[in-house]
This record gives sequence, C-alpha cells and structure tokens, in this order.
Amino acid sequence: MRLRDVLVPLSASLSQCDWTLDGIEAHLRQRLPRSWVRIPALIARDLRAAFPGQSSPDPSRISRALQQTPHAARLLAQARKTPNLPHPWLAPPTFRPIPALADLPLPHLITPDQLADWLALQPDQLIRFTDPHSLSARNPVSFARHYHCHLIPKRDGTLRLIEEPKPVLKRLQRRILHGLLDHVPTHPSAHGFVRGRNCIDAAAKHAGEAVVLSFDLADFFPGIPWTRVYATFRALGYPQAVARALAQLTTALTPHDILQTPTLAARDPLKGRHLPQGAPTSPALANLAAFRFDDRLSALARRLGARYTRYADDLTFSGDPHIAPILARAIPEIAQSEGFRLNPAKTRRASRGQRQTVTGLVVNQHVNVPRPTYDRIKTTIHHLQNPEDPRRADPAFLARLRGQIGWVEAVNPAKGVKLRDRLADALA
Repeated sequence: MRLRDVLVPLSASLSQCDWTLDGIEAHLRQRLPRSWVRIPALIARDLRAAFPGQSSPDPSRISRALQQTPHAARLLAQARKTPNLPHPWLAPPTFRPIPALADLPLPHLITPDQLADWLALQPDQLIRFTDPHSLSARNPVSFARHYHCHLIPKRDGTLRLIEEPKPVLKRLQRRILHGLLDHVPTHPSAHGFVRGRNCIDAAAKHAGEAVVLSFDLADFFPGIPWTRVYATFRALGYPQAVARALAQLTTALTPHDILQTPTLAARDPLKGRHLPQGAPTSPALANLAAFRFDDRLSALARRLGARYTRYADDLTFSGDPHIAPILARAIPEIAQSEGFRLNPAKTRRASRGQRQTVTGLVVNQHVNVPRPTYDRIKTTIHHLQNPEDPRRADPAFLARLRGQIGWVEAVNPAKGVKLRDRLADALA
C-alpha cells in the first residue's frame, strides 16, 4: 500500500465537506481511528492554513497538502495495519455553495449530465463545447473554432483582440449568464456591467472632492485565467466536474496564428485559457473574480476617509489630498497580490484646480459632460441648419446624434433639452 492509496479517497471526501475548521475536523473524526484524539484537529488546522478560502479545494490539492503534513507517515502506517482505513468515499458529489451565497436561487447542477440537460445539450455536445483538450483553438481551420477573432487598433498602436463566440456557444453563455450569474451579487463598488448601476452613478460618488485618483488595470479580461473562473464556480457550490465544465464554456484559448500577430496587445495572458473579451459572460465573471480585490480596496478607502469605485478596469479614489501618496504606494501592491496588474501610464491625479474626470465625465462640482463633447454636438447641430447638408436625410446619422443628445440629457438634463431643441429647430 502506497501513501497515495490512503490520501486519494480521504482527499476526495474532504473536498465535499464544509470547509470550516469545525467541518474538516468533524469529517476527519469520522474517517480516522477514534483513538486519534488530537490528530484530526491538527490536520484540520493545517488544511485550513493551506486553503483559507470558504470553498473546499479540489481533491488533488488536498492530497498534496496532506503529503506535507507530519501526519502523512502515520496515516500510511495505520492504513497498512488496517487495510480498510480510510474506506472509499461513496457519497455522490453535492451542491455546496459558500455560506454567504447559500440562499441564492442558483440551479443545482451536480453532474455534467445535469449541466448538459440544463443547457439543452446532449452529453457529447457538452464535451464538444467545453473543449477539454483545446482542440478547437488548435485547429488550423478557423471555421472549426468556437470563436471569431477580431483585431481592433488601439490608440497606442497595438491591436486589441476581441474573441466573439460563435452563435451556439454564445447561446450557451447567455444561458449561463441569465440563468446563473445574474443571480450572484457583485461588490457594491463595482459599477461596470452591473444591472441598476452605470458610469454616471460611479462618477457621482466622486463629485466635489479635493483630489481624484484613477488607476487602470492592464489586460483586465485576458488577465483573468481559467483557474480563477473555475474557483468562482466552485465557490458558487458546483462540484469539481461541473465547475470545470462551466469554466471551460466561458473561457477561451487563443489560436497560435493569432498569437503570432505583430503588435498584439496582452500577448502573454492570451497564451493560456482566459476570459475572452467579447463573450457575454466575461463582464459578470470578471466582476466576481475581482470581488475580493474590490473588498480590500473599499476597506482601504474607508480607513483613509476616501471613496472608491471600479468601472471595469478603471479604479477611482477620491477624498482629501493626504490619500494620494498612500494610495500610490498601496494600490500596485494590492493589485499584484490579487493577481492583477496596473498600467502605470494611465495613472492620473487631479486636484480641484484641474479638470477631474471619472468614467469620461467631469466631477469637479457635480457630474457633467465634458465641455468639448457638448461643443462638438452643438457644432454638428449648427451645420445641420444648412439645407444642403446630406446628413439631414441620413436616418442612421440622425439616430446616432439623437443618442448622443440622450446621453447628455441623462447626465445633465438642462443641457440635453437645449441640444434637443436646437436639433428640432435645425431640422425644421
């Protein structure tokens, strides 16, 4: 008998217990000899120290941690004396969310077959779309891949990769988004891609403050790897096989030929499975992956008497001038420890005497549209007074212009009404 023969069944059972100190200890007391009075508590303490999260880790990780404990040799010796210890764990996987999420109306999916049924797929179709061996991305024929790849020029001269899921996979991702992820609350500080919150709300949090500081997260979507997405689904309560399938359905591996594109941005994170920018599930999963990050930054802001919001990859703090040097030192360290990376070129600080902007809106006194934006729309309307301007008869152009006016009206109703009246007079 080898140590692995002992640890594999024990680890499999531990991965399904309540991942608390008491829960692990109680489970070990059921599996280990009654004469071992102190050892279950000691092993439980070691496991909690190795995995301090609220959800249980995978059996393989538990097994590796058990090998490092000073009790591994004793477990093997006892098992050799008593071959039925520990006995195989025959209980099926269970849906076990962390306590804070236990009351959410999430679908209880225990096996991949149940997941396939929930997605209206056959089991073999689920395997095709989860693509566990990354055959789709490695296929040299783009027609066979699950994603369309679009390269969009950025202002800095590099190319941003948009990975758009093809229709069937997009339908599956929308099912996951609306049937599962929409039920999971995001952090109160997150305002991007959150129902009931928007960039105007985020900007309003910082209006009238002495100093506004903005930090930008580099490679926000592709910088979130498959492992983090998998851990999110595990925390929601899904057993290993289901969480793995859900993570595979919502992440992508960039094809080799796309990775060879010159001036491709975020090349390194794109080499592994990651959140694809372009998938309907990516914004919600990114917000959930950043929950602890938001929590730490919110706590830091409270201690400093400051305000904090995050809109996608844009982090904003505001408050008294003393917060600036503290945040300049702390934010990069916290970001790195949480698996994120800042783009130093986009770090900004603005005092009251300068134009303070948050999510593209001015917040020096109250939330307002930047003057250049307002003037540009006003100038466009002025040109439309010319009866010879061909844009007067272009429905698509007028629809875009009315949309821009509607945006101004949402931020500043008085200015929006003025622009709307000007447009009506110009077209009369």
